[in-house]
Amino acid sequence: MVVERLCTPILIGKKTAPNRIVNQPMECNDGDERGNPTERTYERYRRLAKGGAGVIVVESLTISSESRARKNQLRISEETAPGLETLVREMREQNDRSIILFQLNHSGRHSGAAFSKVVSLYPLEDRTIHLLTEEEIEEIGRRFVESALLAKEVGADGIDFKHCHGYFCGEMTRPANTRGDRFGGSFENRTRFFRETLKEMKKRIGDDSFLIGLRFSVYEGIPGGFGTSGPEEVIEELHEPLLFAQMAEEAGVDYLNVSAGIPAITHEIVRPTRSYPEGVYRHFGWAKAVKARVRIPVIGSGYSYLRDGQNDLKESDTAKKSFLYWAEKNLRDGNVDLVGIGRQSLADPLFAKKVLGGELDRIDYCKACGGCSVLLRSQREVGCTLYDPYYRDLLRQCRKDQA
Repeated sequence: MVVERLCTPILIGKKTAPNRIVNQPMECNDGDERGNPTERTYERYRRLAKGGAGVIVVESLTISSESRARKNQLRISEETAPGLETLVREMREQNDRSIILFQLNHSGRHSGAAFSKVVSLYPLEDRTIHLLTEEEIEEIGRRFVESALLAKEVGADGIDFKHCHGYFCGEMTRPANTRGDRFGGSFENRTRFFRETLKEMKKRIGDDSFLIGLRFSVYEGIPGGFGTSGPEEVIEELHEPLLFAQMAEEAGVDYLNVSAGIPAITHEIVRPTRSYPEGVYRHFGWAKAVKARVRIPVIGSGYSYLRDGQNDLKESDTAKKSFLYWAEKNLRDGNVDLVGIGRQSLADPLFAKKVLGGELDRIDYCKACGGCSVLLRSQREVGCTLYDPYYRDLLRQCRKDQA
C-alpha cells in the first residue's frame, strides 16, 4: 500500500510536525525513587526519537509526588528538571525534527494508596478518601502552571494537558462532579479549572510558539462520566465533550488528542481488544465528531490494534483493516489530522520510520496481548513483553508472584 498522507508535514500551532504519526504517552514506571529518569528511561526515549514520529509525547509526568498512579512514575519538578533536560537533549541528538511534548498529570482518585495519597474531587462511597478543598484544587492548578513553565525551560516544544482516562482533570469535567463550589455542578463550573489554569499557563509562559494541547476522554463509560448527560446517566451523549472541544480551541489550545474510557475501569473502551475489535471504529467516530467542530489539528487514537490487518475486525480483505489503510483513509477523508499509536510504540519504537520508509515487512507489530498492561497494573517497569526479553522475564516473574 502507498504511504501518501502519513508522510505529509503539518503545522501545529507555530511548529511543524514532519509527519502525521504521533507516539502517544505510555507510562513505563521506570523512574527512580524521586521521579528522575533512569538510564532505562533515557534509552527508551532515544529509541523513540530515532523512530521519527512527527510528534512524541513523553509519558504522564506527575506534578505531585504526593498523589501519583505509579510507584516509579516520572515527575516534573525543580528537582527532576536536570534529568528531564538531559532526556530532551538526548532525544534531539537522535532526531531534531520531531515535536517533543510533555504530558502533565495529577492522578487524583487513581493515585496508588500503597505509596501516595488518594484524593477525590467529589464524595465517594469510601469516606476514607480525602475530598479536596477548593484551596487544594487551586494549589493543584498552580502546580500545573509551574510544571508547564519547567517543561519549557528544559527544552520541550510544549505540553499535553491531561484530561483523559479518569485522572484528576477528567474527574473534574464529568457530570458526576456535583461539588457545591465553583468547581462543580454546572458545565461552566466543571470546566473552570481547565479555563483558569490554561489562561494562567499562557500568561506565565508568554510564548505562543510553545504548544499547549489537550488529550481528553470524550466518553468514559461510567455513570455520570464525561460524555453523558447527567450524574447518574450512562448513555453516550457527546454534547458536552464537543462543547469542551470548541471551548478549548477558543481558549487557545493548539491541538486536541481524542481518547476515551478509563483504563482501570473501562479498558476495552480505551483500547480495542480481541474480544471487542469494533471499538476501533468508535475511536474513529469520536475523532471525526471532534474534527467537525474545530479547526485546530485533531489526533485520533486506537490505531495500534490494526497492525498489518491481522486482527479480528469483520472484513475479509486483510489490507482493508490494517493500520496503513485506516490511517490513510481517515486522513484523506478529513476525519482526523494525525494518528496516534500507543502500544505499537512499545512493540516497535522505530514504527514510524519503518512505515514511512516502506519497510512494512520489518515492523514488530503489537499483538494486543496485554502483557504491558499487566506489568503496569503490577507496578513493574513496562515494555513490550513479546519482543523484549527483559520485559518478558518481568512478566513471567510477575505472574509467578501472583500465582
